[in-house]
Parts: sequence; structure tokens; C-alpha cells
Amino acid sequence: MYKDTIFSAAAMPPYINIHTHHPEPDTLSVQNVRLSASDPEIPTSGFFSAGIHPWDAAAAEERWLTIFTAPDRYPRLLAVGEAGLDLRPAFAPRTVQEHWIERQIEIANRICKPLIIHNVQATQALQTLLGERAAIRVVLHGFTGACETAREWIRRVPEVRFSFGPTTIRSSKTQEALRWITTEHPDRLFLETDDDPTLSIREMYAFAAERTGRKVDTLKRIIDQNFNALTKR
Repeated sequence: MYKDTIFSAAAMPPYINIHTHHPEPDTLSVQNVRLSASDPEIPTSGFFSAGIHPWDAAAAEERWLTIFTAPDRYPRLLAVGEAGLDLRPAFAPRTVQEHWIERQIEIANRICKPLIIHNVQATQALQTLLGERAAIRVVLHGFTGACETAREWIRRVPEVRFSFGPTTIRSSKTQEALRWITTEHPDRLFLETDDDPTLSIREMYAFAAERTGRKVDTLKRIIDQNFNALTKR
């Protein structure tokens, strides 16, 4: 367990943003680092995740993954990713994307860190890959599915977690999935702001509280417990 995440019983946990491109002051944020040919820009403070995004799969090289060869050099590296599949025609062929998500699953298994997953039009493919290969917890960032989709994820990938972000505000079916997860599987719940610079994590918590009927403080305690479980080592 990371020292930053330990709080006394009387202390109120921080706002936790499990996936963001714009970390905010006075929050516990996991900043996304998108690996590329140039040296990655590692944040000077706070937690971060790092991975080869499926949008970059066509140009990706094995040397981009050297950040994971000595994870002790980066004690604030919390997770592998964002990695995953985006099967829209604009991006690399499926076989190319699958190669890099498979490599990152292998790495996450080896260094015992969770995966942050990007999924666009690839639910069944990712369920198969992760269900067969992932031995660590998996966070579906920016989850946009309905309750039925969430149920199928839990059935096929037992260590899956769900992170709800800006798209939830615009989707009634995902709001219903948020309510269902919060009620039936609160140990799988996370919130995020992703790459939206106009939305604060406090606003995301307030929105989730209004939609689920839970108090913000209750959500903070639930997500704090989930974060500690996700990052224990």
C-alpha cells in the first residue's frame, strides 16, 4: 500500500481521479503518460500510468516499453496504460493493436501493476484477451456501456473495475450502469475526468452522488478503499 493513500479512520479521503490528462491541486490524480518515440514526460510529482495507446500502435516500437524494465526507478508509476484496442478504421489494423496490448498485459502481470484499458468498438476482443491473459486488476477507463455490458465484463474478466468519466454525463444508459455498479458492486467503482480540461473531479463526484443517491463523502470513502485495494503490493 502506498503511504500517500493511508488515512486515519477519522480523516476524510481525498478526491481520487483514476485517469486524467489534467491533474488538479489537492486531489489524488493518476496522470496519463502516453509513450512515444521521444522520451516520455514523466510528471514531477503525483502518481502516473504509462502505456502505448492503441492510436499509436502503428508506429510503436519495443524500446518504448523500456520504462517498465526497472519499475523501481519510477516509484510513482501506478499502472500500465492506457492500453487497449480501438477498432475504428482510422487506426492500426487489429493484429497490430493486439500485439501491443498483449505485450502490455505481459508487462503488467510481470511487474504486478493494474492495467488502464482503452476500449472503442472492441469489447468482445478485449474480454477474450484480458480474460485469458490478465492476472492483475483491470480498470476500464471512461466506461460507456449499459448494465448488461457491465455484467458481461464481470462474468468474463473477474478482476475488472469500472471508471466513469465525462461521457457518463451525456449517456442515460451509462448513468444506469453507474447506479448499478455503485449499488451492486461498489468495490469496482472509480471516477475520472480523462482529457476534459473543463470538468473537475469534484464535479464528477457531485454528479455521481446525484445520480446514485449516495453522498459525496460516501463515494470518497468507497473509492479510497478501492484505490488502496488496486494499488496494494
